Amino acid sequence: MHLRDDEVLVFTHLVDELDELLTSDSASDSSDSAGEPEPSLGADVIAGLSWPAADPITAPADPALRRLLPDAYPDDLEAAAEFRRYTDATLRDGMRADLDVVRAGLGIIAVGGHATLDDEQAQAWLRVLNRLRLVLATRLGIEKADDHEELDRLADDDPRATSYLLFGWVGYVLSDLLRALG
Repeated sequence: MHLRDDEVLVFTHLVDELDELLTSDSASDSSDSAGEPEPSLGADVIAGLSWPAADPITAPADPALRRLLPDAYPDDLEAAAEFRRYTDATLRDGMRADLDVVRAGLGIIAVGGHATLDDEQAQAWLRVLNRLRLVLATRLGIEKADDHEELDRLADDDPRATSYLLFGWVGYVLSDLLRALG
């Protein structure tokens, strides 16, 4: 993976924003076991498990985060809430782990101008690049392939112009990485 210094800065900023998005709209963890004693070694393991709370975790309020964490059952709110209750924290943790892999890669690139990615790291980069594009697309109102045609004609002073340029650039980097892996 090759990036210039200015590209590393932009990616670092985008990764930080994605991390903030994943954290800021995070559902409160009502299964927090603060105040409960830790089970001692040899204690009944089952008794020490912390099960998800019975309270449903609602879909994210932010449309961009909702695009990353959609309802599994859009036509069944009860089933969607139940599924989200068991998966939301794990999905967010996985996304944050991918962000950590990309941050580490960006650190290496910042020093040497490039980084060699193993398969696992490359997959994390692909997932993060895809998530960045989904967030930018949502912010820009892109839902279908031809929704960007209007955005192609944005004036330079349009507030969406920078986001649209980033959307295209992240797509280019994603495509370039896919070609390198192919």
